[in-house]
Amino acid sequence: MKKNSKDCFCALCRSPRKLRYSRHLSGQNYLQILILTLCVTAALYPWFDWKGACALPIIWGLFESIHKSLYRKDLKCPYCGFDPKWYKKDVKLARQKVEEFLKQNPESPVLRRIRQEDSTYNHLN
Repeated sequence: MKKNSKDCFCALCRSPRKLRYSRHLSGQNYLQILILTLCVTAALYPWFDWKGACALPIIWGLFESIHKSLYRKDLKCPYCGFDPKWYKKDVKLARQKVEEFLKQNPESPVLRRIRQEDSTYNHLN
């Protein structure tokens, strides 16, 4: 089964990207939450009767937190390390994180492109 993805570009390096996760849960996720809650309620029924349905908010919270963390992980650019969430919170910290990422990944396509552009324009000087 092929996952839906959203095509976009990195705001910093303009590299084409695909985001696999959306910001919010999908209808399929809500159906999974409902089915899992029904299974937990059925499994706990001999001890808790219908009180096992109280697992719904716990399961929903787990789904939300896992989905948000996957979305945040997917949002960061794998080529330059730019994270729009960090940029929105603190621009200086976001810049520092991008610089650290580029120092740790010297063979990044972004640095290769910059080196190529520099060599192209060096002969003009």
